[in-house]
Amino acid sequence: MTDVGSLVDGLDLVVGLADGHLHPDDLERARRAARDARNRVGHLGSTLVAALLGGTGVGKSSLLNALAGERVASTSPVRPHTTDPLAWIPEQAEPALGELLDGLGISRRHTQRRVPGMAILDMTDVDSVEFRHRRRVEEILPVVDIGIWVLDPFKYGGDSLHRQFLVPLAAAADRMVFVLNQIDLVPPDERGLMRSHLVELLKADGFARPVVLEVAADPPIGPRLGIDALFSHLTSRLDEKRVHLGRVVEEARAAAHRVAAATGVTAGGSLDFEERWSEVRTAVVSSLADSDAGVAEVEESLRSVEHLIGFLSAAAGGIFGLRTRQVFNPDRVEAEVRAAIATMEASVPRQSDPTGVRREARTAILDAELQERIGAPLRRLLWERASLSAVVAGLAVDSAIAESRLGIGIADD
Repeated sequence: MTDVGSLVDGLDLVVGLADGHLHPDDLERARRAARDARNRVGHLGSTLVAALLGGTGVGKSSLLNALAGERVASTSPVRPHTTDPLAWIPEQAEPALGELLDGLGISRRHTQRRVPGMAILDMTDVDSVEFRHRRRVEEILPVVDIGIWVLDPFKYGGDSLHRQFLVPLAAAADRMVFVLNQIDLVPPDERGLMRSHLVELLKADGFARPVVLEVAADPPIGPRLGIDALFSHLTSRLDEKRVHLGRVVEEARAAAHRVAAATGVTAGGSLDFEERWSEVRTAVVSSLADSDAGVAEVEESLRSVEHLIGFLSAAAGGIFGLRTRQVFNPDRVEAEVRAAIATMEASVPRQSDPTGVRREARTAILDAELQERIGAPLRRLLWERASLSAVVAGLAVDSAIAESRLGIGIADD
């Protein structure tokens, strides 16, 4: 199944194949479109990937259980408890998500049907004394869509937390959400002031408009608090991602279409070369292999080959047509045809040929020479163009599949 990541790979391939067949300005525009799609931060698949981040004991695993509506992750007072990340992923996960988790070394996975378009990763403690835990969190941030930083309501203002961990994340402010967990431990009349204080601290860290939510994921008494609001925020981000990826898909398709139009491959890449070349070659060989062929037959053969080159150049158009005409200009065509004739004459000179054996030999030699000198180089040029045509056509199909996958909805509880 196609995802946006493979679609971007296809656009990269289109741009690579178009090099040499496209005007430099058009090629640069296509490269820019591929680069912009490739440089999108986060997971390129249709699944929204969120990572639960935070220090020891803030309740990341409890928050995952609350969002999942079931016990997915174990909890424990022993710190650090989460020694290996856990992924809560859709039952029918897209291939790109599996590849992402494999690349991150996340093997613990719990499948779910609740939100087909969402995956949540319960990461190891960011302030763990074990360096590998912190390193894994640092590696995952660039490849997820959202980082959910879970905070303790009594430790959220720590200088080391902000200086060492949050300030460096300000560049990714639009992808960060901050959750004050265990808010049930704070008197209701103090929660607003606490939230305002955290917002000011985050602004000082470089987060211009920080998203802060108050949650009680696993209160000892009473119902959970704020889970619906957090869940709603994540589903809205999923919708935003689909809209954004829809633009990526559309731009990839448009870029490929522009390349196809500029290179003239919209009607196919082969231009019926094999059939046309076979007809011209057969006529030329038939005429020139005869022992009585003279200047008139040579001139007619040159016109036939040049006519084929002209047709291919005109049909291709643009830079590719110009390149074909430049490579096989009239002087080269004449030189190659005359060289082929010379090889034939040297190998099987003109003599009486009552049995036709010599003509057959001359025919075979001339045919092989024309194939090597003209047919093969032309075929290589047209193979590049045909490859570009095939990739562009495949990209159109992949775009439609990717758009279909982006239409996955939220399942009812």
